[in-house]
Amino acid sequence: MNLNPYRYIMKRYYSKNLTPREFKLMNFWLPFFFNRIKIIYVANDFKKVNVLLKHTFWNRNPNKSLWGGAIFSAVDPFYPIILKQILLQDNIETIFLTKSAQIEYLKESKTNILFSFIITNDEINNIKTILINEGKYDGWHEVFGIDENNKKCIRAKIQVYLKLRN
Repeated sequence: MNLNPYRYIMKRYYSKNLTPREFKLMNFWLPFFFNRIKIIYVANDFKKVNVLLKHTFWNRNPNKSLWGGAIFSAVDPFYPIILKQILLQDNIETIFLTKSAQIEYLKESKTNILFSFIITNDEINNIKTILINEGKYDGWHEVFGIDENNKKCIRAKIQVYLKLRN
């Protein structure tokens, strides 16, 4: 028997049967590993994902705040992936990606940063309607980076592109 772990994970990644535990295997993806990004919570319905960006020697700049690239890596993939997964639960298959991102520093970030990616039922219903009517969705979603002092340090806007698969 030839078991290829990469092939297995990729097959599960595109499956509606993907589990939150399997989703957390993204923690071993090299950009996450080296930037000290860790998925710490995934809701069973994928409507909430918490991601921790650890402040370490490896991802801080000479001013001892986080590099912008590490922040971008921490916010880039999550909205498209969780929307893809939520839609798969209704047998809606999509091509999904981050079309654009805007990152705004609200204050210097010299601690670990927590991002909570949340999708509401209203957002899901709106996306489904747009996909059914237009065949594609192109919308913005916002997430804040919260430091260990419970202060908003980062505002990120992610433009998600979804297109129905044929």
